[in-house]
Amino acid sequence: MPARVILYYSSVSGALLVKKAQSRVENILKARKVEYDLVDVAADEEAKDYMQSKSGKNSLPQIFVDGEYKGGPDELEEANEDGAVQSWLGIE
Repeated sequence: MPARVILYYSSVSGALLVKKAQSRVENILKARKVEYDLVDVAADEEAKDYMQSKSGKNSLPQIFVDGEYKGGPDELEEANEDGAVQSWLGIE
């Protein structure tokens, strides 16, 4: 069964800030024991189109739950600081 949480990212991003954000998101999800799947938009144009159509954004990384856009690293970081990652994701 696929995970409810999907992290859209890029394996070929040359931007250091994007790489750090992707790493930080993964670290938070792992620390909070949130199961997630990775989708590499650099290798999957259809997934990239879906991500952009649902979120209206092309920034990375992006977090989706059950196919719906939840936010990015800033929103996840805020939820983490509040100790409410699962609640923010809606997967309690």
